[in-house]
Amino acid sequence: MKHASLRLDKLALSSERLNKALLLLTGLLLVMSSTCYWAVTRLLEAEQQRVEFHFARVLEIIHEHETFLRNVATGYRSSTQGPLRSVQSVTVMQTTPIGEQVMLKARGFELSMPFSLAHGAGFSKDDENRALALGVQMTDYYGGFWASSFYASPQLFVLTPDGDASLAIPATDDPRQHLPLPPEEYATVVGRLERLRTAQNLLTDHRVRWIRAPLRLYQDRPSIVAMIGLHAAGALLPAGKGQGLLTLAAVVDTAQVDEFERVLRLSVYNQFTLVSPEGEVVLGALGADDPAPQGLSFNRHGLRFKMVAPHGDRWTGLYAITYQDFLRYAKWPLLGLMLTVIAAILVGMWINHWYKSRIVVPAQRAQDRLFENQAFNRIMLHNAPVGLCVMRRSDHQVLLDNQRAVQLGATPALTQLLEGYDGDQAPGEMCLLVEGRYLQVVFVATRYEGQDVFLCGCNDITRHVDETLMLNQAHRRATAANEAKTVFLATMSHEIRTPLYGVLGNLELLSLTEMSERQRHYLEIIQGSSTVLFQLISNVLDVSKIESGQMPLEEAPFAPVQLVEDAVVAFTATARNKGLDIESEIDPQVPAQILGDAGRVRQILHNLLGNAIKFTDSGRVRLRLSVVQRTETDVSLQWQVTDTGVGIPEKALEQLFRPFYQVAAGQDGNGAGLGLSICKRLSELMGGSMRVVSEPGLGSSFSLLITLPVVDAPPAVAPTSLVPSCLDAPCLNVRVLVAEDNPVSQAVLREQLEALGAHPTVARDGQHALQLWNTQPFDLVITDINMPRLNGYELAQALRQQGVDVPIIGVTANALREEGQRCLAMGMSAWVVKPLSLGMLRQALMSHCRKANGLPAPALKPACTPQTDREGWIELSPAMRELMAQTLLADIAQIEQGLVDMDALAVRQRLHSLSGALASVHAQTLHALGHELENALHEGPMTTAIVQRIRALCTRLAAVAQCLNEEPR
Repeated sequence: MKHASLRLDKLALSSERLNKALLLLTGLLLVMSSTCYWAVTRLLEAEQQRVEFHFARVLEIIHEHETFLRNVATGYRSSTQGPLRSVQSVTVMQTTPIGEQVMLKARGFELSMPFSLAHGAGFSKDDENRALALGVQMTDYYGGFWASSFYASPQLFVLTPDGDASLAIPATDDPRQHLPLPPEEYATVVGRLERLRTAQNLLTDHRVRWIRAPLRLYQDRPSIVAMIGLHAAGALLPAGKGQGLLTLAAVVDTAQVDEFERVLRLSVYNQFTLVSPEGEVVLGALGADDPAPQGLSFNRHGLRFKMVAPHGDRWTGLYAITYQDFLRYAKWPLLGLMLTVIAAILVGMWINHWYKSRIVVPAQRAQDRLFENQAFNRIMLHNAPVGLCVMRRSDHQVLLDNQRAVQLGATPALTQLLEGYDGDQAPGEMCLLVEGRYLQVVFVATRYEGQDVFLCGCNDITRHVDETLMLNQAHRRATAANEAKTVFLATMSHEIRTPLYGVLGNLELLSLTEMSERQRHYLEIIQGSSTVLFQLISNVLDVSKIESGQMPLEEAPFAPVQLVEDAVVAFTATARNKGLDIESEIDPQVPAQILGDAGRVRQILHNLLGNAIKFTDSGRVRLRLSVVQRTETDVSLQWQVTDTGVGIPEKALEQLFRPFYQVAAGQDGNGAGLGLSICKRLSELMGGSMRVVSEPGLGSSFSLLITLPVVDAPPAVAPTSLVPSCLDAPCLNVRVLVAEDNPVSQAVLREQLEALGAHPTVARDGQHALQLWNTQPFDLVITDINMPRLNGYELAQALRQQGVDVPIIGVTANALREEGQRCLAMGMSAWVVKPLSLGMLRQALMSHCRKANGLPAPALKPACTPQTDREGWIELSPAMRELMAQTLLADIAQIEQGLVDMDALAVRQRLHSLSGALASVHAQTLHALGHELENALHEGPMTTAIVQRIRALCTRLAAVAQCLNEEPR
């Protein structure tokens, strides 16, 4: 207690000293504030006095020039004398041609002020003498008037209505000019003044008109122009033209207003605007309707002074002065004053901090310790948001409880619970159901007022329990919805891919038949549209798999250089058909092998190359592979696809990778805007990123940046692609049991297998397949997944239970990951997704059937052509042989007609179609020759040598067709 009292006494003494210091600081602050106010007020008064002095000088100069001009105009108006006669005292000092006029520099007497006279070729000698006499007369008055004036004389001009002649006083190049007027600029200045006079259609000889000087009239010298009419046309115009009103123009140099400004080059203002009584701005940049009030005003830019002439014409002057110029004299004193105030504030803050930490805080702590026990009871019982009660451990009697515990009704339940509890340790935390409410209860063993007690805390968690139940129910609903979505995708995938398989398979078989050019064109359109539809379905499923986290990544060693080259080769034909150059550029530092998912990288590159070719009409497409950074174990590679296409607007770049977004929707006729979205998500799944740079009209550049481990092991044999080339593949002499319920799919599979040289047996469902299995031996089973009576899963299980070990390949339209895992779990060897092409079907058979992979091609019957023309062909059914022979003969006829017409395009298109048909039956020699001739026609003209080679190919093809027709059916 004594220690606490000392702390409080020290606090009282320090507070008294602090009050005295605050009084002293307050007085100093008042003195400094008063000084600042007086200094700023004095600066404003001084600035206003300078502005008023400047405006008064401007008005005096204006009145002085108006007096001069009126005197001249009045003198000639009131004169009754005729035209001036020539005088003997004039001396022509210099004659200079200026354009179509002649400029004379003359003066009256030896010491008189010289003047300049410019006139045209129509002036006679008498006309010239009269004009010189006018110049001598006006020069005498000019010199006499301004010699007695306190202000700088203007540059005076006398202008005729039609520009026939003009006078300038003083003369050009006169050293007494305030506004320099070189002879070469004389015509320009006079021309601008004449145009300015023409715009003033109210010019009279009674009233002076003040006009804004034309832009750069005298280089950069600020000036204004005063004009008045002059009745002296007979003195300056040639005989016969002495009618009309001359114009007397005075150009006033406004820089001569303030001697302080003129000598020291220090202006009293930043902007000065002079407004005539008519409301016209004759000088400056501010508007005549400026809302500034009369006198002093302020805005965000600085000070504003608006002056109005107190007597006579209501001339208005607007002055604008920035704060920086206004405070240029008091800048350092004010800066020092500001620093002093800041220093005083910082010192005050430090003193305040020291006072609180050394005096106030210790005193507060001492006071808190005096009331610690009382504060504990009040805080714990009355301010706690939970129910609290204290029970004696010996007899479980309640010593304290707060209002929250009473409201919850928890005290009786807690007492009953502790009565059945034995031991000194607290029960801990538990949940109780009291009167329909869930209570979370915590027991803590402690001491209170010298007794062993239990401190019990309880909280109502009924709402939390209800929300948890609701969340669990919502989670179950979301899981059910997600499962329904998966089932829906699987069902829709199957329902769409099954008929699409029938379409694509029959189209592939139809392409081998004889068709007219128009039919083949329609077929190509249908194949393209079907392929786009299949790609759209695949993209939608890929997006679904990515969103559900089921997109698998298969890491395996692959060669990035080979991947780039294969991608370029795959799109070479497409690019050439559009007249585009496609090329690759590979960094020599790229490692031989890296570890990653080559399929996903290939999918991204194919999508980017396809888009580049699609949106490029001319130029080239380039695929560049470069090393960004390499370490001992990892390498950062960048695949970059650039094109010279239409480009992408900047506002579309931010949304380019969003699903279903298209830059120019509907212009290309296909696509749903999913390709780039899938590419970006695949790159993120592999730990990479994508970037795009584009400029409309110049092209686009898409980059894939990804870091992958480097494989130091020797290159492994690359796995065979699911879509291999049909060249060099042996005939598949295998017996295949096909289980398919869809009639269209049955027919397509049968034709495809027969085209590959296999021997298919088709069952209408799984039950029928089990019955056919025991009738004959089979080398392979191909089964659809979804079939009535007995589906593909059940068929695979039934065959495996019987001990069947031949490969079983499942064919499904569901491309989801779970489908493939389930197929493998049911005993299948592999699974493929509809629609199946000939290449996919051949590779599936060769990959999983040893007999199909190792069986040599059957010996062909003696051919009617050289052995190389029929070497490696697949075994064709009688119907396929007849169809192949008819197709060859039709193509030969069209090629011959194209050769006769010298139509290189038609021949090249027919060779392209023919090469595709030959490749489908593995006619390697003939296919290679046809492809070579097609490229020769694409790269150059149809020469005689190429025609001879094409005719030789047609002869060999005709022999092959004849051989096919002669073989027994």
